[in-house]
Amino acid sequence: MKKFLTILTFALFALGLSAQEIGASFVQNKTIKATGRVIHGEGVVFFTAPDQLRMNYLEPKGEYMIIDGSMLRSNVGMKQIDVDTEKNPSMRTLRNTLLNCIMGEYEKAAAENDAEVAVEKKGDGKAVTLTARKQAARGYSRIIVEYNAQTRPVRMVLDEFNGISTEYLFEY
Repeated sequence: MKKFLTILTFALFALGLSAQEIGASFVQNKTIKATGRVIHGEGVVFFTAPDQLRMNYLEPKGEYMIIDGSMLRSNVGMKQIDVDTEKNPSMRTLRNTLLNCIMGEYEKAAAENDAEVAVEKKGDGKAVTLTARKQAARGYSRIIVEYNAQTRPVRMVLDEFNGISTEYLFEY
């Protein structure tokens, strides 16, 4: 019995190590190109592979974005949404893009956004640029993700077709 419990303990420990979990603080700068206005935010982010993400904003206080499987919940600017991304293609693209970029699966993010991929070495890590193949009414015209040596994102820029650019800086 003791041998069984030892093996079970090691198996559970190995399972825990295989789950990719990331926690970081972040700074967000959203720029509205038409006006030049910059909206600053900061908070903490927690990610558990493959599909759990929680961004809690300390500034502006009370804002959040949560991805829990196919569900996306958000409170931004006092506007709350609760969406099943299986039923909403544009929110599904947002969900998948964020999760794939965080996990370092930028090829999947490129396919999701019909984008070309360019990868360049940057220090110990790399910089990945996804550029949309065609103009669209919604979505991202360009996504830049800079990864550290552990393939964790340290900077992400999401340029939308509507002229809004959002930069995230992550610190682990």
